[in-house]
Amino acid sequence: MAHSKLDPIAIVGGGPCGLTFARLLETAGIDYVVFEREVSSKPTPRFQGGTLDLHSGTGQEALRRAGLSAEFEKVARRDAMTMTVQDSQGNHRSTFGESRDAPEIDRLQLRQMLLDSIPAHRIRWGKTLCSVEDVGKKPEAPSWVLRFSDGTTEGGFSLIVGADGAWSKLRQKITSATPQYSGRIFIEGHLSLDNPTYQAALDMVGAGNSMATGAKTNLVVQQMGDRSYRIYMGLVAPETIARPGGEADVTDMTKARAAMLGPDGYFANWAPDLRAFIEAAEGPWRAWPLYRMDSDVFLPVTEEGDQDSSRWTSARGMTLLGDAAHISIPNGEGVNQAMYDALVLFDSILGELGDDKAEFESTGAQEAALARAVVAYEAEMLPRARDYILRCIDDIEMFWGEDAASRLVQMFNEIGQKGREEGI
Repeated sequence: MAHSKLDPIAIVGGGPCGLTFARLLETAGIDYVVFEREVSSKPTPRFQGGTLDLHSGTGQEALRRAGLSAEFEKVARRDAMTMTVQDSQGNHRSTFGESRDAPEIDRLQLRQMLLDSIPAHRIRWGKTLCSVEDVGKKPEAPSWVLRFSDGTTEGGFSLIVGADGAWSKLRQKITSATPQYSGRIFIEGHLSLDNPTYQAALDMVGAGNSMATGAKTNLVVQQMGDRSYRIYMGLVAPETIARPGGEADVTDMTKARAAMLGPDGYFANWAPDLRAFIEAAEGPWRAWPLYRMDSDVFLPVTEEGDQDSSRWTSARGMTLLGDAAHISIPNGEGVNQAMYDALVLFDSILGELGDDKAEFESTGAQEAALARAVVAYEAEMLPRARDYILRCIDDIEMFWGEDAASRLVQMFNEIGQKGREEGI
């Protein structure tokens, strides 16, 4: 049963954290609407994505609280929790089992599971947000209106939750900071089951993941739910390298492949068996430049009143989840942090509503309650976001470099030894 006097919550973005938050609200009977830029639930080529490992205390916990553990276990790949590590010449090759409870699930499978868990009328498709404006007359009680590219506007929400990704249109109301290019980019291809090198991938990677490391390059091979493989070519390279006209323009497969494998290519000196995966990688290739927020955005504002506009400043009636809040270099935690954001915000809202399904006698009362919930959520999220980004920076150094493979092998061995000593 809905909180009849609570105005709907707007969720901008229908990715994993936005849909997780929607599902959690659904379980509590709290009114909401999701605005998603995709035109329908049918995934476009832009939205394919790879595979994700969901961790027990964050991503899986959010699904458990959302009542979706059983659905998750139907598609979770617990046989895929392995990582094969080697360097660019195939040295130091070792395969390790995952020390955590972190089974794999395809991004599209997770998306569909979440979509299936909420009523279809809760999602409005084809809604690309252009801007958000305060049309109210009281700065202490803003009246936000969402403006979309189709010319429509929406307002009258008790809270606006930005789950609209790295280039969030809502973030500018909270911080002037924008994501910065990390200097690294992945170019993605794939191997279908009838690809001539498929068996070689199966022999090397099996159902899990593989990472080969070099000084300014790495190569990731991961199996998907349909048993095909994704190939990710990691480069320390200019942000524009894969754009039209760039050295590895992915709209020109011949040019892009030559930039990887030619005499002066990024993978020119790699072992032939590893180069073979790039040679065989099917198109269309896609580029994934890696961006991150500055960790200082999440530092507390000083008591004297910090004037740095990049610092996070809470906006009444609005907050952010996932990449919109704390985009960072991928390290396996991104989607887990995002889904955990959704759970923390949901619990903060429930804490203000109470178990008695509190109804509000005035708009001011509901605004005050949700403002307190946002404060509680951000008090937990901001230090966690800063820690996450700093750990991602440390991890990037771990995964790149001539001696990265040997360092990774040592790290995995130490983790395994610690687990054995603790009886895990």
